[in-house]
Order: sequence, then C-alpha cells, then structure tokens
Amino acid sequence: MLKIDRTYLNLIIVISALGALFLLSQSWKNQLVVEKVKVYDERLVTGDEVKSLADIRTGSPLYKLRLLKIAKRVEENPFVDKAVVVRALPYDVAITVKERDPIAVVATPTSAYSIDKHGIILPLPMQRKNNMPVITGVHEQLQVGDTATGTLMQAVDFVNDAQNLGPAFSANIAEVRLDHGDLIAYTTVFSLQVIVGKNDFNRKLLYLQKFLQEAAINGGPQCSYVDLRYNGQIVVGTGTADIHSQLAIVKPAGKEN
Repeated sequence: MLKIDRTYLNLIIVISALGALFLLSQSWKNQLVVEKVKVYDERLVTGDEVKSLADIRTGSPLYKLRLLKIAKRVEENPFVDKAVVVRALPYDVAITVKERDPIAVVATPTSAYSIDKHGIILPLPMQRKNNMPVITGVHEQLQVGDTATGTLMQAVDFVNDAQNLGPAFSANIAEVRLDHGDLIAYTTVFSLQVIVGKNDFNRKLLYLQKFLQEAAINGGPQCSYVDLRYNGQIVVGTGTADIHSQLAIVKPAGKEN
C-alpha cells in the first residue's frame, strides 16, 4: 500500500481549499452588479454631468468595470482636473472629482473664458463665482484647454497672489488689463487705477494693501492712480495715468519693474 507523506497531503488539502475559495469568490463577484453611481466633491460640474461622462449602466457587472477608462472619460470635462473611480462594495461605484478652480474671467474681442491658477483656459462656469476679476486687453486667440503664456500668465499670477492675501483684499481687484507687456489693475474700492508693471507681485500687492488700508482710515485717497513699479515707495498721481508717458509727482528713487 502506497504511503502518502502527511506534509504533502496537507499541501493538497490547502491547495484544494484555496481553489474552492477562489471559485466561490468568482461566483460571488459575478453576482455583484452596479446599483448606484455616487459622485463626490462636485461644484462646477454637476453629478449628472459626471455620471453621463462615466457612462456606467445600472446592472453592469461590478468587477468587469474598467475603472481607469471611466476616470479618463470623466476627465474629458475641462473643469475636471482629476477623477478617481472605485468600487464601493457591495453594489455601488464612487467617483471623486478634483475640479479646476477658476480665479478670473478672460475677455477677448470675440469671446470670454475663465482661467485657473495654472493658466488653463476654461469655459465660463454656469454659475459665476463671486468676486472673480476680469482680465482684459487679451488679443490672442484662445481655446478651451490652452495654457496661458506671457503677460496673460503674469495676470494670472497677479490675481493668484492677491487671493493669497485673503478674500477681503482680493475682492478689491476688479480688473487686470494687459498693456504692452505690463499690467494695470483697477480696484473696486475708491475706483483706483493701479500701475503694476511686471514681476514681484507679492511685494507690490503688500504695498497696495497697506495703501488702501491707510486711505480708508483717512477718508479715501487724494489721487486717481498709484504706481507700484518702484522699490521702496508708491508713486501717486492725479488725472489720467499713461503707463508709457507718465509724469510722476515724485521722482522715483527705486528700480522700475
């Protein structure tokens, strides 16, 4: 009579048990079908829009869904930066979207768009966010999905830096105009024209914040424009400021930028 080694026998039993569990799990998986699709973190994109792009049909086998392909379909919406799709056992699919956040409206001679802090050109959202400034003076042709460059990207950086100083301050920026490579901003409070120039926006915005605070205390500024292009000081003026032929009241000692 052939003797079977006990260790070998135990191994056969374990393998058989694992095989049976595998078959049972496959049978269990095949019985799981989609009942609900849940969408999380949507604001600009509605849950119905996400579900339409995901195209997951109720009753579809849960474990036959190709999650990465579904995520890519959802990311076709220009407002969606990233989509994560997971199976929410036993019968649901969960889609979490990370949306792009428009920070300004971009006005061109023929159309209008919104733009996020990375310079991605977006459609105008169905519901415009409060206190979004308008970027004007844009003459280039834009398309949704383009990335801003040059002075337009500088304007985006300026708006983003203003937002970093808090909503109470950034709400003062009503418009940012592109002017031959420089930026000119317009404030909601006091209706000031602000000559920004280019670069070093954090310092310039801190100057502007301090200037507006002191002006509010003193009952308003006695000027029609301020010039932030010079290190260490703010140049103020009355009348209309022409950024290319400006006669400053105070001769600037700092370097223009």
